[in-house]
Amino acid sequence: MKYPLIQMHQRISKPGHAYQNGHVEKFRFEKDAKTQEQSHQKGWAKFDLNAVLIPPSAGLGLTKRYYQRRTMFQYSALYLLGLWCFQNLQSPAARAGALGLLFPGAGLIAVGNIPATIAFILTLIGIPITLFVWFAMGGVLFPLLLWFGTALLAAALAGNSLVEQSGLFWGASCIAMVSWAVWKSSKINAQGKITQQRRNQWLPAKVKEQAEQAIAAPAPGSRELDLHTLRFVQHMIERGLAPHQDLSYHDVIDQFQTGAVRYQLYGVVDSLALYLTHYAPGFHGYAAEACRNCIEKSLTKRIMSYWKWERLTGKFTTDYDPINYDNIMVTGYLGVAIGLYSSATGDRRYEKEGALDFVITDKHHFKRSFGDLADAMYNNMASNDYTLYPCEPNWTYSLCNLIGMAGLIISSRLLGNDYAEKIKPRFERALEDEMTEPDGRILPIRSELTGLTIPGLSGTLSDCINAMNLTAYLPHIGSRVWAIIRNEHIRYTTAGRLDVQDLRGADKMDPGNYKGGIGALRAFVAGCAAEFGDEKIRLDALEQLDTEFFPVEATESGALRNKGLSATAQVVALMARLMRYQDLANATLHGPDPVAMRGPVLADVEFPDVLVAKAYSHDGVGLDMVLYPGKEAGVFEVGFERLVEGKRYLVGGEQMVADGEGRGRARVRVQGRTPVMLSPA
Repeated sequence: MKYPLIQMHQRISKPGHAYQNGHVEKFRFEKDAKTQEQSHQKGWAKFDLNAVLIPPSAGLGLTKRYYQRRTMFQYSALYLLGLWCFQNLQSPAARAGALGLLFPGAGLIAVGNIPATIAFILTLIGIPITLFVWFAMGGVLFPLLLWFGTALLAAALAGNSLVEQSGLFWGASCIAMVSWAVWKSSKINAQGKITQQRRNQWLPAKVKEQAEQAIAAPAPGSRELDLHTLRFVQHMIERGLAPHQDLSYHDVIDQFQTGAVRYQLYGVVDSLALYLTHYAPGFHGYAAEACRNCIEKSLTKRIMSYWKWERLTGKFTTDYDPINYDNIMVTGYLGVAIGLYSSATGDRRYEKEGALDFVITDKHHFKRSFGDLADAMYNNMASNDYTLYPCEPNWTYSLCNLIGMAGLIISSRLLGNDYAEKIKPRFERALEDEMTEPDGRILPIRSELTGLTIPGLSGTLSDCINAMNLTAYLPHIGSRVWAIIRNEHIRYTTAGRLDVQDLRGADKMDPGNYKGGIGALRAFVAGCAAEFGDEKIRLDALEQLDTEFFPVEATESGALRNKGLSATAQVVALMARLMRYQDLANATLHGPDPVAMRGPVLADVEFPDVLVAKAYSHDGVGLDMVLYPGKEAGVFEVGFERLVEGKRYLVGGEQMVADGEGRGRARVRVQGRTPVMLSPA
């Protein structure tokens, strides 16, 4: 059943509510304070242990099977048409061209001359290249051009006679290749069923054990960053504050795949929002500015122009709207980034109509809002046969959709819509049936057009990031994935060293810069372990990352980073340093404690002169801070907001009076670890 659709330009209410009727809840920070405090329940949803079992329907989705069969029927039609024409037509050119319908370059073999042979060799080289381009940017145009272009080339090169045996050769070869693919797929699925049964025998017990052994996160308001971790935060803030034209902090390789700069920008926002949520909800200043700068930087032409080429070559259209159709790799990631930022700071600027200016070309600007992103995600999920919908045209990635679903969860909380509640049951069924293998591993990718997947891409690295992102809304599936990782792939040697075993191809590459090696995987293992409360694995994985694979180095400013680690993996590593049990889920589902969000805010402090290890209001009246000097010790001016107008405050022994706008300034001496308390005089 598909949900009713309303076009973006036919909006019946404010952005973020286009598919709702009736009363709309107020914004979260406009709700009654007592209601907020009572509903502020920490942790992910409780679930029955039997829910972690891999369902019998895993990998048996009807939608993917429909598209796979449709693809088989389409190819069979081409196959039969090509063979019939080759056997029955009189024109050598037409016969050679028709044989080319069976396989790219098949007609060139029938031609049999030297130019055709050279062209066939070039075609064989071109097949993996065009398939890669199709995979990388959704450009289905390129394999189609190669396939049908070589058929036309064969017709053009044909002489008066053809190699007659080529018809039999290609007819038998194509049947053999398709039969082998079907047999191989059946064998993998059968083995997956065996693995499913074996894993289901121990999954409930292992998930229960994980939960019982998980180390609880520190209580809200008790957390404080040590200086070592704070220096990694400093590096991320420096990256976030870099001007729009400055990409020196980024890996600039391509704007299509996992190394794209947009993911590095979204990651800055996500990691800093976690820092603000759990350690410093009473601090905005340069950290909030870095988040906003990255959000707005991600909308610029240099970052977004890729979408023009993907729409042209994947959908054959000049409609470059970046959110209405597909592209959850932007709507999902950006939706989460804005949601986490807004939740951590209370800043609602991106909810205003036209607050987000997507620049695709100089002539193509698309002004949207946070609510528009939510509308687009719901619209696409509700209308897509798979529910999960494409990133690049025609390619659906599980991870982007898992993050997109988290974006809907946050939008429902902040905007008051019910998109997540409506779509989640259908999303879960589709994830389990269409995008999960029979053995319980989530597939990274599926072709929307053909229903087929690319083998060998799933692995421990993708499993880790999937498990982390599932905890907010499908914690039973996330716990299942982590249990499989923990019990089948993570081992400790007799010497007590952490080892990650049975790695696949994608596990042996840093997804942020495409460099080979198994070191980057440690960042993802550490991040996942943090979310599931396994402190030993978190610390051991970070220790290996920092000492064995990517040694920590200090920059000129004193900030810390892992030398050689991609900008994307640096984000995941910082999240692992910051996070504790259920932190990502809590930031998504709840945000900071409402009492802390009512208190004073440290709004203005020089960067990197003063680093903020903690800023938390325990009572909504005062502010508990811990500061460090970023360079030299000294006396620094700091500014506060959200004070009571005209009220006197004490700041580190000095008196301060709030002005008519609830603002105040004071001078504070910062030397080493410096606790500072702001309280009413």
